[in-house]
Amino acid sequence: MRVKDIEALLYQRFPAHQAEGWDHIGLSVGDPGAKVTGIACALDPLPQTIKDAKDQGCNVLVTHHPAYLDAPRLITPEAATSSLAAQSIWCAIEHQVSLIAMHTNLDRSSAALTLPSQLTGFPFMGRLQAPDGYGCILDATGFTLAQVAERFGHAYGAIPTIYGQADRPIAKVGFSSGSLGDIGLDAVAAGCDAVVSGEASYHRILDLTARGCEVILLGHDVSELPYAQLLALTLADLSLQVPVVTLSESARWSLLLDSDAVG
Repeated sequence: MRVKDIEALLYQRFPAHQAEGWDHIGLSVGDPGAKVTGIACALDPLPQTIKDAKDQGCNVLVTHHPAYLDAPRLITPEAATSSLAAQSIWCAIEHQVSLIAMHTNLDRSSAALTLPSQLTGFPFMGRLQAPDGYGCILDATGFTLAQVAERFGHAYGAIPTIYGQADRPIAKVGFSSGSLGDIGLDAVAAGCDAVVSGEASYHRILDLTARGCEVILLGHDVSELPYAQLLALTLADLSLQVPVVTLSESARWSLLLDSDAVG
């Protein structure tokens, strides 16, 4: 099994043509003809993640986020003298770990769009952007906004941020991982009472709540951490006869909950 074979098999599950034109998917660093010793899966191809993959005997790291969108003009061992993307590239080459990303093509896949339903237990109602776009709609009939947020928080391992009336009854919930952007307007058009995402701009949130669509935010990374396990399960289903592991990752941020610390 070669690195290029892993890329080709992943494209069968997450077709390249479904990625955005600005995206950088597939193999970004590595030898396509190198023999695969093991595959690690993660959300981000950070230098430490690359080292962790190597430590577990893996010479391929498959992630959701690409190492870069535009190739760095300067590549050095330290981000301080170039960039984080450049440092990751240097680290991958140094440790002979190939980097493969399945980004917006994975976002639009049926496997990704049904994952929130599997994690939360809210029934899947369909895509938010039909027929093949981003996001999904879930049935949360009988739950309040606070209860929906609590269930998502438990499922994704985060403390959600709520914008709206906590005791408002909810029926339809839109979900879009990562950055919400204009997809929030699709949730409004679909008649969603609330939309769950990773992050959204302040003014976008104000606009959505004014339109009657409450907002729940989990954190960009938290909303997409389950994709690492999805990638690992996808590869495991292919019976590749090489080890496939999911690297341990957590939110890149934390909450300061001690009110005395902020006066």
